[in-house]
Amino acid sequence: MSSSDPNSKIDLLDPPELIKKKINKAFCEPGNIDNNGVLSFVGAVLIPISVLRMELAAAGEKPPPPFAGEGAPEGTVFTVVGWGDEPTVHYKTFEEMRVDFKEGRLRPENLKPAVTKALASLLEPVQKEFAASEEWRNVEALAYPPPPPPEPKIKKKKVSASS
Repeated sequence: MSSSDPNSKIDLLDPPELIKKKINKAFCEPGNIDNNGVLSFVGAVLIPISVLRMELAAAGEKPPPPFAGEGAPEGTVFTVVGWGDEPTVHYKTFEEMRVDFKEGRLRPENLKPAVTKALASLLEPVQKEFAASEEWRNVEALAYPPPPPPEPKIKKKKVSASS
């Protein structure tokens, strides 16, 4: 993801509808597990966070739950809800997910909504804290001032050769 293209990165303050739009535009070719930013994001970010949350819970702390859906068996780190009559799948490892994606049992149209939901839930507490903090909002305004208005275009008059 490149910060030079604002549609190719997720900002901490992006609202859920913008996260959905960006994830839906992301390259995620069926069966492609080697050049797939959405799948890689799950493996590099979401599943490690889910595992950490499970470890904290096992140690007696009360972290947010892992990215597992309702009815998920113990040890689930990520849930993907199926479309229509497709089953919901609960993954215990990223490798299981990669195999399913490569073999076509997990498709982009199932993976992308699950990633969107997980990412939005991950960012929600950060966004709430930001919205509640006048200091943070002031810092953002200083760091990212709005662009100046565009200069008005001056129309040039056409001069005819007979004048």
